[in-house]
Amino acid sequence: MADLTGTTAVVVGAGRGLGLAAARALAREGAGVVLAARTAAEVEAAAAEIVRAGGQARAVVGDAAREADADRMIAAATGWTGRLDLLLVCAGSPLIKPLVDVTLEEWEHLFAMNMRTVFLTNRAALRAMLPAGRGLVINLASRAGITGAPNVAGYAAAKAGVIGFSRALALEAKPRGVRVICLAPGPMDTPMRWQATPDFDRARLIAPEAVVDQVLYLARHPTVSLEDPVVPVSIRL
Repeated sequence: MADLTGTTAVVVGAGRGLGLAAARALAREGAGVVLAARTAAEVEAAAAEIVRAGGQARAVVGDAAREADADRMIAAATGWTGRLDLLLVCAGSPLIKPLVDVTLEEWEHLFAMNMRTVFLTNRAALRAMLPAGRGLVINLASRAGITGAPNVAGYAAAKAGVIGFSRALALEAKPRGVRVICLAPGPMDTPMRWQATPDFDRARLIAPEAVVDQVLYLARHPTVSLEDPVVPVSIRL
């Protein structure tokens, strides 16, 4: 398809960083976009900005790690336009700390923010997409979930879980017309990166727009099916 006019997307984690960049791009392509995030000021301002620019957007404030909130994010799309074409899950949380210093509370928080959010939003989206026989789910993981890295064992484990979950779900959903893709980028130039590692080498960072281009390509071409649903995104120096 030339653009995304008439489609509806939900972007989880749309208040900042990659989620915000993706929501803006999807709206420019003609999609109606539900922007979902925990911080009301950010997500409401982002939706208002898209509307001022001539796009279609609605804000939903909620925590995708909570079942009722995740369901409400998807219902906001289907209740608005009667359809759901794309779910992009960008919500997540990092932790950089030697494993011996990680508390159980921190470990469980990592899995809630990086894995439970994916499970709950994907389940809610599939309940809308499978009966329609179409749709695209894109989960954001991380290169750390493939290669690992020092001092991020919990984060890498959670993202590896997202990767395995997405691979299995892709096989489950494909026969019924729904694609599931997992993007696994290296370090990106986002507020989360700078908050976690303020001294990181900027030259090694991926621009969010490079990942957004992957999202748009998949959304524009509903017949494209990938042999491996996990797509690493990296930068060459």
